[in-house]
Amino acid sequence: MERLMPPKMPLWRKLMGVAAIFYLLGATLFLLKAFGALPTSLLLLGVGFIAIGLYFNVRAMGEMRR
Repeated sequence: MERLMPPKMPLWRKLMGVAAIFYLLGATLFLLKAFGALPTSLLLLGVGFIAIGLYFNVRAMGEMRR
């Protein structure tokens, strides 16, 4: 019998997607601060988003090696 549902998406691909979302949020805040539209505290939030994105990216790389 043929499967009608596609196989489950691997965990590492999901983690890469989460990392991309955090990168996008962080880069947006970082660029808005570069053009002087945001206070410094939001720049630090953007840097935090980029750091969280790095964390998920490293976890995804670990899952790919399994």
